Amino acid sequence: MSLARLNVMYGHLEGTEAKFARDPSGYLSIEKGIYQKHGLEVSWRHVQGTEERYRRLESGEADISFVVGRASLQHFLATQSTRLLGCAMNSCSYYLVADAMFKAVKDLRGKTVACREGPARGVPFAQVFQESAGLKLGEELTLRLPDSDQEAFHLLMGGQVQAALLPRPYGFMAEEKGFKRMVDWPAVVDDTLPISIETTAVLAQEKEHEFGAFLEAHREGIRYLKANRDEAKRILGAKFGHSDLLAAKTWDDYLICMDDGLTVDFTHLEKLVAQVAPNTPGGARQVAAEWLIPGSLRG
Repeated sequence: MSLARLNVMYGHLEGTEAKFARDPSGYLSIEKGIYQKHGLEVSWRHVQGTEERYRRLESGEADISFVVGRASLQHFLATQSTRLLGCAMNSCSYYLVADAMFKAVKDLRGKTVACREGPARGVPFAQVFQESAGLKLGEELTLRLPDSDQEAFHLLMGGQVQAALLPRPYGFMAEEKGFKRMVDWPAVVDDTLPISIETTAVLAQEKEHEFGAFLEAHREGIRYLKANRDEAKRILGAKFGHSDLLAAKTWDDYLICMDDGLTVDFTHLEKLVAQVAPNTPGGARQVAAEWLIPGSLRG
């Protein structure tokens, strides 16, 4: 039978030397014939830069883009031109990563911790630091709120802060450079909708059948990835140059958070809207009605 062709794009983690893709499952799905089984010929291409991926979507050079949820939402609110097909990960808590000299959160007395301002909203940091480490925020510990995760990462790398709350991929990159995760930190800061799957409003109508087949195939691909650790590690090494340790950590602590339902959980969408555009008329329900394709919302 003839196969419908879809061009899919993804980007690497910004601001790091390493190649890190939030959803590498497409390469394994292509290799195992999963897309082909669903009547698709899929190309899985690295295209760096969110704006370049949007340009290619609008020009018709590509059909689907994997984007961090906050960037995807910001673009939709600014242009109304995109549609969300689904989400491959709804939530994944941040890690607290620190200079290796600090063994526990209580050791950060007198130090500064960075966390991106968006996900920090509403987090009771004073209570968490007091209960988990006996530290008084503002007196015994300083919290710095940069505008981006990338900035928080570089503040840690540059020594301007002694610890940082980071999305897990950035945390892994910090650990690669000798920093250590503080395992006694609770999961109170969330990376919300970190893997969104989007297209244009025009393509969502023109290729509704093909996108339905893609979502079904991608669900199967994610399930395969999560069930086959060694295969996933091999792909991470071959396509992204991950060491065995980094590949194992990526599968164990990040890819396992992927959601093969590919639906958007309303609770997490609501959090994202509150972070990105809290004054949006109609709030998250209105955003969902306009942005998400039918059937992609859960809750």
